[in-house]
Amino acid sequence: MDSETRACGDEGFADGEVNDDEAMEVAIVNNESDDEVLQGPRASVYFCDFDPGKQGHNIPKEEVEQMMKAEPYQRKIDTCHMCNKCWFDNEFSDSCTECGGFAMTRPCPICRGRCNKIWKRNVKMSHSYHEAYWDGSCGLSENLQTPYRIEQFTDSSEDGLSQCLQDLSTS
Repeated sequence: MDSETRACGDEGFADGEVNDDEAMEVAIVNNESDDEVLQGPRASVYFCDFDPGKQGHNIPKEEVEQMMKAEPYQRKIDTCHMCNKCWFDNEFSDSCTECGGFAMTRPCPICRGRCNKIWKRNVKMSHSYHEAYWDGSCGLSENLQTPYRIEQFTDSSEDGLSQCLQDLSTS
């Protein structure tokens, strides 16, 4: 792999991880006429391809959106930067903080799914902070959520209770 192609690599992805025919890197650059890149009729988009003749062309917004929906792109974006599990393929690690024990969806973390609501992974935030971030809301009313929220911050294990009793006795 030459240095020009390597410079197009994405942080968090190992070289050779994606088949050559699936390899793509999209970088969006503002046109002078557009404040928001994909709001105008054309966006300047550059992508790395092993064919140098295909690089650096203006691509219409519709093509960019189509590329971003493509399975190879989604597979690359929806992959954990910490353990390289592909959330898109429903892979995850229980011990990885960025995976958080789930792939792209999970039961409500507040009530542990008792409300039957499914939360969706916020991929951008998960990658940014290397910790699982989820978008959703609990279907239970606030007063029914309160006991679950208290339970999340309470250590009721035997060791936790022993430590609390020891702290009380030394006070």
